[in-house]
Amino acid sequence: MAKYRYKALDARGQEKKGNVEAASPAEATALLRSRSLHVLKVELASSFNPLRLLAMLRRSLSPKRYAGISSGDLVMTFRQLALMLRAGNTLIQGLELCSEMTEKVQLRNTLINVLVAIQGGSSFAAAIQKQGTRFPPLVAKLVASGEASGELQATLERLAESLERSAALKRQFISAMTYPMFLLVASVGVTLFLTLSIIPKFATLLEGRSQDLPGATQAMMNISTWLVDYGLYLAIVLGIGLFLTLASYTTVLGKSVIDRILLHVPMVGHSIRTSAMSQMGWTMSLLLSSGLTVLESLRVVSDIMANKRLSTCFQQAGDEILAGRSLAYGLKQNNIPPMVQHMAGIGERSGELEHVMRELGKYYQEMAEARIKRMISTMEPAMTVIVAGQVGFVYYAFFKAMMQVSAG
Repeated sequence: MAKYRYKALDARGQEKKGNVEAASPAEATALLRSRSLHVLKVELASSFNPLRLLAMLRRSLSPKRYAGISSGDLVMTFRQLALMLRAGNTLIQGLELCSEMTEKVQLRNTLINVLVAIQGGSSFAAAIQKQGTRFPPLVAKLVASGEASGELQATLERLAESLERSAALKRQFISAMTYPMFLLVASVGVTLFLTLSIIPKFATLLEGRSQDLPGATQAMMNISTWLVDYGLYLAIVLGIGLFLTLASYTTVLGKSVIDRILLHVPMVGHSIRTSAMSQMGWTMSLLLSSGLTVLESLRVVSDIMANKRLSTCFQQAGDEILAGRSLAYGLKQNNIPPMVQHMAGIGERSGELEHVMRELGKYYQEMAEARIKRMISTMEPAMTVIVAGQVGFVYYAFFKAMMQVSAG
């Protein structure tokens, strides 16, 4: 007989830890289940091992372990669940295994909460809905339709594909903006260093000279003097402005106003609108294929839309359908491209709305990817020219003055 360390949940969902003697891990698990315990983990209780203790300490202190639930975590979880269901496991067994395999504390606790809710008689969709914002609204709706149709495995696979597609587009956009933002920060840093550190010393050197300085040098010194005198106030004003902007974005009115403005910013607005139409197309196709109505699909699209103004547009389109009008009529709005309106009308008349929405999602996703690549190819040389221009102007003014002083 060996001693095994276990972690389990009782009938009320409270965590229990302790030791049990058994001949094997399977026997220990069976013994614990006979005590009405839901087993989370069973391992051999070994003697003190410094290396094992160090590994456990390092794993427990890892920042990733305590990070929030990302879309990548949900994709992996739904794929694992679909695979386990296909292999013949029950949903409860799949959730048990997924909770044991994940290292993220928040995700594991969420899966355990879902598991306990299901064991208490709740449906999978209702258990997910109880977790609040840890799951997107799309998840509960699709899972509910999958449970009703008996195709939960296929629904989870389609859901994982949808979340993975959205995450990939978001990663591309972030990757596209990383290099230009790095160049911008480097440009500001170099300029501040030159104007606040190097140029004042250079100005002290030229103060004793009675010669008139070149125009470029004088302009550079005037800028440096202004930044030294008022730079702190400028930084405070910019900081307060940024704080107020971010704070207002947390309010319903502020988010609506800022999102409306973003849609009219060159390049940015078109990218936001294109990404949103891609998300709308794929989501509508997925929801319609899962048995949801057009009205229910629009409500879900409105809930998952990040831009508040576009979210309102799809909500208004749902209101038009509720009033007895067509989807094409409801989508006739300024912030929705005419192509989406026309294709929706074609899909309604032909009865192929699900297929049309899928093609729209594919079209706008390709357009968004192409636009991101075009933004990279445009912004990288532009930022390089800006950085080179700033640094080049400072050095030009510096050497212009040095040459004049040497000649004088």
